[in-house]
Amino acid sequence: MFNLLSLPFVHEESTQAVASFSLDFVCIGPQRTGTSWLHQVLSYHPDLCLPQDVKETMFFDRDYKRGINWYARYFSHRQPKQRCGEIGPTYFDVDCVPEYIQLLNPDCKIIVNLRHPISRALSLYRHHLSKGRVKGSFSEATLQIPRIVEAGRYEKHISKWLSIFPQQQVAFVLIEDIECQPEAVLRDLCVFLEVKEIEMPYIGYQKIGAATVPKFPWLAQIAAQGATWLRTKRLHRIAELGKAAGLKRIYSGGEKQLAELTPYEYRELWAQYEEDICFVERLLNRDLTVWRKP
Repeated sequence: MFNLLSLPFVHEESTQAVASFSLDFVCIGPQRTGTSWLHQVLSYHPDLCLPQDVKETMFFDRDYKRGINWYARYFSHRQPKQRCGEIGPTYFDVDCVPEYIQLLNPDCKIIVNLRHPISRALSLYRHHLSKGRVKGSFSEATLQIPRIVEAGRYEKHISKWLSIFPQQQVAFVLIEDIECQPEAVLRDLCVFLEVKEIEMPYIGYQKIGAATVPKFPWLAQIAAQGATWLRTKRLHRIAELGKAAGLKRIYSGGEKQLAELTPYEYRELWAQYEEDICFVERLLNRDLTVWRKP
């Protein structure tokens, strides 16, 4: 039987607070696969409770040592009978995260967003460029942040999750489906999460997985570091106010110079990801010809 006292950093006197918290679902990413769209849409559902003031808590991969009570406070606004869940795109390729979530709730439902792995890697490279975290070409950036490529090894990481959670507890969402039939994606997710179906909320047009390039990389880096620091202090509202105030417009504006892959880099990635594409086709019993086109 599951024992709350077996969780790290949970003491007997604090189990009452933990016992009232249940994590019902997690979208584990990976990054640049439409998780922001998913967060916007699910946040509108009256039967679902997502973390307050922030999309990503990074609890299971960065702040696990803080304990479950610390994490549960993100859901202090939960209404009776709401299901708690999180969008955590950095969880996908971290080895310890599946065990941590399984320990908290073996019945937790897992949502995996997927995208053409080369397109995803390029988008993540551009994302890190926009934050001033990497410099140079794609190849140079992957030396600085190997995860740009590593998180696209779908066979390796999905197999890890499926070794811990049964496949009936795991749902897969392709970014192509979000773009072409968002209403159907939302309907299927409601069924999967066992909540009532809702109409697609209006969230405005935003190109899914789009990236920007900073006009002033040094300023983008300072802004990204400042936002990260604020979030480590749980000052999420201040970080979000910066976004709302349009501070990004001060240093962005280089979109016409969006970085591309060289033919050599593309061939290298294709060789690395071919088996991952075949794995997803077998897993989903789906023809992914669209992923086989440049």
